[in-house]
Amino acid sequence: MPVSGTHFIDPPHAAPPLGRVTSLDGLRGFASCTVAIFHFFYAFVPGPFRSWGREGFSVSDTPLAVLWNGHFSVAVFFALRGFVLAASAPRTLKEAPLLIGLRYFRLALPALAGSLIAWFWIAGFPDAGKAAQALSGSSWFRWTHQPPIPPLWQAVWEGAVQVFVATGKPLFDNPLWTMRIELMGSILIYGGYALVRGRARVPALVAGLVALGVAGNFSLAAFCGGALVFELRGWLRPIPVAGTLLALLGLVLGATYPGHAAGPGLADAVLSHLGGDGWREAGALLVIIAFLTTPWLRDLFERPALQHLGALSFPLYLVHVPLIVGPAAWAFVHFAPVGLGGLALLFALTALATFALASLFLVAVERPVLDGLHAVRKWGRARLAAA
Repeated sequence: MPVSGTHFIDPPHAAPPLGRVTSLDGLRGFASCTVAIFHFFYAFVPGPFRSWGREGFSVSDTPLAVLWNGHFSVAVFFALRGFVLAASAPRTLKEAPLLIGLRYFRLALPALAGSLIAWFWIAGFPDAGKAAQALSGSSWFRWTHQPPIPPLWQAVWEGAVQVFVATGKPLFDNPLWTMRIELMGSILIYGGYALVRGRARVPALVAGLVALGVAGNFSLAAFCGGALVFELRGWLRPIPVAGTLLALLGLVLGATYPGHAAGPGLADAVLSHLGGDGWREAGALLVIIAFLTTPWLRDLFERPALQHLGALSFPLYLVHVPLIVGPAAWAFVHFAPVGLGGLALLFALTALATFALASLFLVAVERPVLDGLHAVRKWGRARLAAA
């Protein structure tokens, strides 16, 4: 969701921007691609993703795992969402119900569209997921409906309502499991900002971050952490070297693929925690701080290609799984055994199809929803101000 405000073009040694931080849009786009990569290879080459309890040292124990670690990308989404929600928080207490209601529709309308797309792909290739699971042995397909495929109205219910009120994985478009957390985080930040004003916000956010972390709710803690970074962003200054090291530390803590065995040695004991619950959310927050303090990193993610990915991030997130469990799974089975070259070709074709469908989704769903909700928000605020 775009951050309201103005983007400032910074000289090389300027303080981080206090308006729109467009580099974070690029980060969100990168994270969406990582989630799609994670799901594709978990579906068809599940071995590396079942490495819980692994021993020794591998590339999964390095920051390079950021390229396929979907767990870390989701933590980045939650932390970024806290930052963005803080920027668009209610100005008054009476605005909070309006903004929370609009937030639901901002999530639910695209989620509904994603669930409908998933139903059509799954209904069109009803046996593909089950057959692909038999070949690859991936347990990931258990999060998708198998024949008989439920009727269309169930996809409508799941995308518009169920994913926001029920725990567990949705079985049409499984990335929608994050929607309940997104709505709860939105209520937390919007409600908190409506009730707590001025300088009291920082200690309140610190208290929320600590309390939720102690309670083990690291996803909502990431929302508080992202909002806290937003509140303190004016204190941050460019520190290119230290910011680079901070980004690397964030990747070590959070992007390392989880599941390393504890083992008897110190190294194994440390590796067993990296990338786990709490660590990946902490790593995500450090990465966001690094973006605000490292000019070269901001410049890199403000490049047009990554900005375009940022605009496509939510559509990419919503449409990639239906393509994997539908036509990609069918092709994986129909041309089996595909081999390494065939898998690479299948990945390339799936990626192209995902970008094409996400681009259509952006024009047909995402932008109209944002424009419509922006108009309602403007109208609602005017009515509240006049009341």
